[in-house]
Amino acid sequence: MVHLRLGDWTLQVEPTLLDLAAPRCDVERFRVASASRPEGPWLRLERVGELPAGLLLNPRYPALGRYQVEGAVIRLACAESVLAAELGLRAAVHLATVRQGGVLLHASGVVLGGRAWVAVGPSGAGKSTFARLTCRAGGALLSDEVLALLPDGRVSGTPFRSDADLVGTAREAPLGGLFALVHAPAESVEPLAPAAVVPLLLAQAFRVPSDGPTQAELLQRVAGVASRFPAYRFLFRNHPEAGEYLRHWSEARGAR
Repeated sequence: MVHLRLGDWTLQVEPTLLDLAAPRCDVERFRVASASRPEGPWLRLERVGELPAGLLLNPRYPALGRYQVEGAVIRLACAESVLAAELGLRAAVHLATVRQGGVLLHASGVVLGGRAWVAVGPSGAGKSTFARLTCRAGGALLSDEVLALLPDGRVSGTPFRSDADLVGTAREAPLGGLFALVHAPAESVEPLAPAAVVPLLLAQAFRVPSDGPTQAELLQRVAGVASRFPAYRFLFRNHPEAGEYLRHWSEARGAR
């Protein structure tokens, strides 16, 4: 088994599954030394031939497979495809996140000035563009696709990406703030009230069909993040100057 680290938890994953998911997932920065018994909480993702019952990896495409959770073990019966393997690994990352008291987000995150800056928005808002521009300006990428917000304020990257050139380089960092992305003809950063952040985060939060937080618990977790960390509306262009603008802005905040 390969051991991967997410926050304070260890994921044990079969190497063949990671090999299958490799074209869409980057796991090396999460890999830790294997031990017969991991320190701290753990989950094990193991592949099986078939499951008579369980949760579908994707309800729209049942042929991709299904998984079943029993305590710390996730049994996965999936098709021999990259997407099926990625979805199986995503189910394990999701479960590890929520069992730590965190929230898994469809979001983009970079590290600037030692802190994580997380960008949210619907499809087309520019999450991958945000990642690409800030990394070109010197940021380190957590993920342009999926991030784990942990209850102590850390942001963990994940192995998942949307574009082949956006390979993550950072594993985790303390949260500096949240951005709602808005396309605009010029760059600016505007404060955003916590009440406006909560629905943005909820809209991008992954939901666990079972063995996870209820909707009320998920709302409480999201509201906790929104109340503890600053949020902004980032208006930007798809232009290298946008990344430089954000780098200088974050440096100025760190100097205060």
